[in-house]
Order: sequence, then C-alpha cells, then structure tokens
Amino acid sequence: MRNRAELYQLKRGARAWYFTDQRKAIIHAGIEYLPIRGLQRTAIEDESIDKCDTEVTFPQMHLFNAEGEDLAAIFAGKIFYGGVTITILELYQGETLVLHKGRVTQPKYDEDADTLTLVCETGESYLNRNILTRKFQYSCPNSIYDRWCGLKFEDWAFDITVTAISGLNVTFTVNPTQVLDAEGNPMFDEEGQPVMETKSYPDQWLDLGLMLKGGVHTLITTSTANSFTLYRQHVGLAVGDVFSVVPGCDQSKKMCDEKFKNWARYAGHQFIPNSNPIYTQLIK
Repeated sequence: MRNRAELYQLKRGARAWYFTDQRKAIIHAGIEYLPIRGLQRTAIEDESIDKCDTEVTFPQMHLFNAEGEDLAAIFAGKIFYGGVTITILELYQGETLVLHKGRVTQPKYDEDADTLTLVCETGESYLNRNILTRKFQYSCPNSIYDRWCGLKFEDWAFDITVTAISGLNVTFTVNPTQVLDAEGNPMFDEEGQPVMETKSYPDQWLDLGLMLKGGVHTLITTSTANSFTLYRQHVGLAVGDVFSVVPGCDQSKKMCDEKFKNWARYAGHQFIPNSNPIYTQLIK
C-alpha cells in the first residue's frame, strides 16, 4: 500500500467498530475496516500531556459495524461513560504506526451537517488529572466488587433470561443452577446427572446491583423478585437474552454485615462526631 491510510478502532465491552478513511474496505491483521468517505480528524498534538487530544468527525450520525450495531446508539443517554476506547492507526508501505490511543470523552452532534464528532483523549491525559481518592465519611467509600471491597463478582452472580422489556424496566426469570454441597462442590445424582435448582431472590435484592452483558456493566436502580429497572439504556438488550446480574450495596454498615458478611472490609467511619472537635474543643 503506497498511499497512507488511516484505520479507526472503536470498542466498548465486547462490541467493536472498525472504519477507514479510504474509499474501499481494508483488511489489516485479519480485521476488515469499513470505508467511511469524509471521515477526518484534527491534528494530534503531543507537545504536552494536556494537549494529547484529537477530534474525529464522521460524515453521518449512524455508523454500523459488520454485525449491524449502531455506534451512535452507544452515546444515547450518555451511556458511553462506561468507556469507549479508540485507536487510530496509519498504514504506509506495509508499515503500521499508532497515531493515537485513548478514550472518547464527549460526542458532539451537528444535525444540520448530519455529522458526529468524537472528542478523544489519550490515557496519559486522563491519568494527569487531579481526582479525589479516598474520603473520610460515614458510609463506606468502597465500590462493591472492587479490590478494596473484596467481594468477587462471580461469587454473587446468577444468570437470568429476559422475558419482557418496557423502557428501562426489565422482566426476567432466574435460570436453574447446579446444587452445591456443604463444601461448595457441585452435586450429581445416581446417574451422574447434575442436580439442578432454581433459586428465588427477594424484592430489592438487586437494588444498586449490576447487569453484565457483552462485556458492559449497567447499574440496576430498583428491583423486585422478577424485574428490575436500569439506570440507563443497555444497547442491544433484547427479550430472550441470557446474562449475569449481581446484588448491590447501599454502602451502609448494616447491609455490608447482614447481606454480604463483609464487615471486616467496611471502610466507613461510624463514629464521626456531629461537630468538628477542632473548633468545639481545641480552640477556645
């Protein structure tokens, strides 16, 4: 390939979109990059960490990958905040150069021009930000299933099948699971077949929990024994889908102890005084 060609990889969870600015599709490393005529970007400035940004403009708002999934749907309702990564490659005379690798921070729509512009920044720019780490607070500052919480996602997950969808409300049935003995080993009957059971869960068990589908997590706000409401749309969710869900935590000592038996890792401060002792006791 004598002419320079740019390849654009956009990914979120298990979904991926591959585009090129050329007139014809390009096969590179076993991946087909679909042509988008008019695809362009701004200059990539790298003289400092704070300027490692670029804007990629697509000449149309609806962009489909080989599986027919619309990239624009990812940004509906700000669901892209879960993380859309972008990699820009340059091909020239058989050589591959990585021009930019980072994440999408903002989509911008121009309905008059029918364009979608993605503001992208590098990982270095993201890491250079000043962010809040730990807080001295009454409730637990840990996020459930993170390394400080210590609970394992797979230990608390169970599979469900979607039976109905109405807006953000999802109705489901719990899938059967294999019975475990007292030591946690799977049980089999006399014929060697697994012993199955269908568990039931109470209302509010999944409140503030998560669903995992296609490598993407979406927050569950409220729930009943056979339905839950999502915080935002999960792209591609359909009736008949099977995926995992896990219960959530309100970060209180009571729930940490009674629901998850995880009091040893509770990081909230239960005895914060109502008044600041610096002003009420030390300074007279």
